[in-house]
Amino acid sequence: MSLDTISDVEVRPAGQKGLGVFATRNFRPGETVVVGRRVCVLPHRTIYSIQVDWNVHVEIDEPAVRINHAYEPNTGVRDNQWGAYDFIALREIEAGEEITFDYETTESEFTEDFQRCCPPRLERNADTHRGFQSIPPEVRAKYGEFIANYLKAPSDAR
Repeated sequence: MSLDTISDVEVRPAGQKGLGVFATRNFRPGETVVVGRRVCVLPHRTIYSIQVDWNVHVEIDEPAVRINHAYEPNTGVRDNQWGAYDFIALREIEAGEEITFDYETTESEFTEDFQRCCPPRLERNADTHRGFQSIPPEVRAKYGEFIANYLKAPSDAR
């Protein structure tokens, strides 16, 4: 895949969410939509960080840092060689559509701030909406391989 994929998306206003990433062409399932690259390792979680290992949060470059959360996302994540994630189309994505991913596929835990700003949908209980471990098995199955590698390891491997 070429580093030119950045031209296949654009960052623009996304309503209440602030900025978002939008497709400028159609994407097929399995196609790389955005390549995220680590900018730096952070000493702690921030509202813009992404988790790449059990206690490691990183800042990623734009446009990846602008991809918003959705409970019915159109991309999933795959670890990449740049210390971050590639965002892979889970289904057909049309030009003009906002690119989204489910933050629970990279975060082992959610902060209370996130839980307040993005309350869970009906199939995800508010009491257990805490990160990857709270994703129902049928939803995990839908994401298949497209979750952070560190979350695929058994919890006793930490």
